[in-house]
Amino acid sequence: MPVTRYVTLAYGDAPGVYRQAVMLLVSLVAHAPDPYDLVVATDRPECFVWFGTRIEIEYLDPALLDGWRGPHPFSMRQKLALARAAWPDHGAMALLDADVLARVPLGPFVERLHHGHLFMHKHEYDLGRSARRGNRALWEQLRGREFAGWTVREGDAMWNSGVLAARAADRALFDQALQVYDAMAAAGIRHFATEQLVEGIVLGRSGRLHPADPWFTHYWGNKTGYDAEIARRLADAFIEGMSVKEAAARYRQRPIELPPELRPTRVEKIARWLDRS
Repeated sequence: MPVTRYVTLAYGDAPGVYRQAVMLLVSLVAHAPDPYDLVVATDRPECFVWFGTRIEIEYLDPALLDGWRGPHPFSMRQKLALARAAWPDHGAMALLDADVLARVPLGPFVERLHHGHLFMHKHEYDLGRSARRGNRALWEQLRGREFAGWTVREGDAMWNSGVLAARAADRALFDQALQVYDAMAAAGIRHFATEQLVEGIVLGRSGRLHPADPWFTHYWGNKTGYDAEIARRLADAFIEGMSVKEAAARYRQRPIELPPELRPTRVEKIARWLDRS
């Protein structure tokens, strides 16, 4: 099997981001089949010294990161730029948000990836078929408009991009996604999820896009719970003097089994509304 390159992005001043990225890497060591590479794009390489030569560091200086964000930052354009910068010449790449964990052996995922499947974490909604007010408002902005040669259709979909994976041969799709992003930005679109919107449109039109959530947990909706558990586990690992390999073995035996998303109850929603009024 060709090499699979796993890439993540961790920068800024929030300690939780680095804990999450470290735990993501541990989960990959636990579950990724050989051969694989681990790459971290970061402005804090000292946070990853535990891994030694197991990982490759791509240093992010402020000028580079500012260039990746674009002239009017409003979404995660830097993820698209990182995908292009870290793109492999051969094999395949999986770009993972720091708040993602591999939760089961990745052999079936890797096999499908190298046979031409494209992956994002999961489908969220079809642009022209959602009843939610915010989603309808986005559709009204996009309906029938053309961006960099791509006309937005009712059946195009918003996918979550916590996982974003493709073969090296599919680089052109990501070049096109970045072009669509920049065209939307130039046209005044300022939706916070534009990065994953353009990926869902471009990759979705290929007919090869599939959900990666059978293999990965993206806990964006429960970061508080996961971060507390990750902090506890990493503290134990460091105090016990574990190697990365030993920490990965423990993670395989005892995965983190928390809900990836906590939705507010009806009572909590009413309480928040009363607080704002």
